[in-house]
Amino acid sequence: MAGLVTDMPYKVGNAIFFNIVLYFMTNLRRTPEAFFVFLLFSFTTTLVMSHMYRTFGALSKTLVQALVPVALIILSLIIFTGFAIPPALMVPWFGWIRYVNPIAYAYESLMVNEFWDREFPCAGFVPQGPGYDGVGELSRICSVVGAKAGLDVVSGEDYLRLSFGYERSHLWR
Repeated sequence: MAGLVTDMPYKVGNAIFFNIVLYFMTNLRRTPEAFFVFLLFSFTTTLVMSHMYRTFGALSKTLVQALVPVALIILSLIIFTGFAIPPALMVPWFGWIRYVNPIAYAYESLMVNEFWDREFPCAGFVPQGPGYDGVGELSRICSVVGAKAGLDVVSGEDYLRLSFGYERSHLWR
């Protein structure tokens, strides 16, 4: 308990200062609601992972004994977050890791927080190139998941829903 209490001011300060710089440097959504949701989930994930490390440290006799299981668990948590392998492409017998993964819940919430109710301009269309200059509006489509024929933008909602299966109702899960 003493370690937890003494680490808390450092974790709060680190979460606030690091995440403020990260949030504005990466030009994420500039609304107070989105910023504070980002800050809350980042801080909560920091605490959850810190407590996971403390749990394995308490169960082990030495630091070396704690590092092996923690390294394997953090590797599996990161791989099955949904970023490296989208949820639809996960091997079914490893998909359960996503349901016990606190990083996956935070990642999904942060993605929904950033992409929902936004439209993103298309950078490239299909077909394109020589000979396709006169193609009509409805005969071309943006080359991103969730695009609709004839539109120059992609809905963030459609992208999240079709790429990852994320919904707005999952934000506070």
